[in-house]
Amino acid sequence: LLAAGQGSRIEGATSEPKVLLDLHGRSLLERHLEAWEAVGLQHAVLVVGYEQQLIREAVAALDTPLEITWVDNQEYATKGNTHSMWLGLEASPVGAIVFDADLVYEPAILKRFVEVSDPNSILVGTGSLDDIECAKALMDEGGCVRKTIDKRAITETELQEFSFAGEAIGILSFDASTCAKLTTFTEAFLSDSANAMLNWEHLFNQFLPAHDIACHFEPSDQWVEIDTPEDYALALEKFAPRAQ
Repeated sequence: LLAAGQGSRIEGATSEPKVLLDLHGRSLLERHLEAWEAVGLQHAVLVVGYEQQLIREAVAALDTPLEITWVDNQEYATKGNTHSMWLGLEASPVGAIVFDADLVYEPAILKRFVEVSDPNSILVGTGSLDDIECAKALMDEGGCVRKTIDKRAITETELQEFSFAGEAIGILSFDASTCAKLTTFTEAFLSDSANAMLNWEHLFNQFLPAHDIACHFEPSDQWVEIDTPEDYALALEKFAPRAQ
């Protein structure tokens, strides 16, 4: 779980880590842990930095049955979430599922994802080519993701070479072998100081062309990546308790 960042774009809604945002009485953190337990995960690596003591206290209060490994990203203010991912992968004993912490999703989405046959997959949902913020996933004819385009438009050349699959939601799965390759690759990527603040989408633009990572498309729209107060309002609306 990549939960080290400050989340400056949502400071008006909270001064706490985004993973502690309340969604109708349950934090994003609590929702993550509950979903992981429900699908049979047993070990969680939590990469923390900004106000990390609040996250540690929240986990202690939840008394989760998951085995927790804490990873302290002391450079969260000067390095992006690729650095957090590298630290988390290094601490993962075998394969790993990587989660952006500012994500809320229907647990059934995760259940379908972990039950796919290919252990190396990127979860992709419905997205728009016109949405600059959308982490756009491009795949080849074999169904493998070959590019992730973040905060820019897709070029005509890219659209001629690949198909637009949708938005990379922020959940990625890798088996032990791919985890090892990705960890080594990420370390080399971060050795260039120009890459320090880049998010994982930029790393994968270099990793994906030479590694087969499947696109797992999820048709449900019951998920939100919370970057802004507007995203938070949408999440509150989507995940409001429904009358039975």
